[in-house]
Amino acid sequence: MRNLLILLLITITSTACSSSSEDKWTKQRPQTFPASGTVTFEGQPLEGATIIFRSNSGQPQAAVGRSDQAGKFQLRTFEDGDGAIAGEHSVSITCVKTEGPPEGTNLDEANVIIKEISLIPKKYGDPKKSGLTATVGSDQENQFTFELEKKK
Repeated sequence: MRNLLILLLITITSTACSSSSEDKWTKQRPQTFPASGTVTFEGQPLEGATIIFRSNSGQPQAAVGRSDQAGKFQLRTFEDGDGAIAGEHSVSITCVKTEGPPEGTNLDEANVIIKEISLIPKKYGDPKKSGLTATVGSDQENQFTFELEKKK
C-alpha cells in the first residue's frame, strides 16, 4: 500500500511539473505568423523539397516546410502550420534523391552504399549563397514563390 501511495505521488508530481514547464515554454515562444508558398525548378513544381527560413535577427528557431506534388509548402516553427517568426529571413532549399542497394539485396552480406543526389543546384541549400530571402509580417499574407533555375 505504501509503495502504491509513493507511486501515485510521483505520478502526480511529474505530471504537474511537466505541464507547468510546457506552459512556460509555450508562453516564452516568439509569436509566429502563417506562411506558405510554392517552389518551382526550371518552371516545374518541385516536389519533396525542404524549405528552411532562418531569421536574420538572431532568433534560433527556424521555420521548415516540405513541398508537395504541386510544389506547395506550409511552414512550421513550433507546431504544424504555425508559420514563421516575423522579420527578414535567409532561405535555403534542398531537394535530394536517395539511391541505395537494389531491392531484395541482403543487407547483412552487402557492402551498402547510400548516395544522396541533389536534384537542384547545391547553392540553394546554403542560406549564405542561395540568394533567397523572405520577409514575414504580422499584417501581410506571407505567401512566397521561389523560382529556382539551373546555373547558367
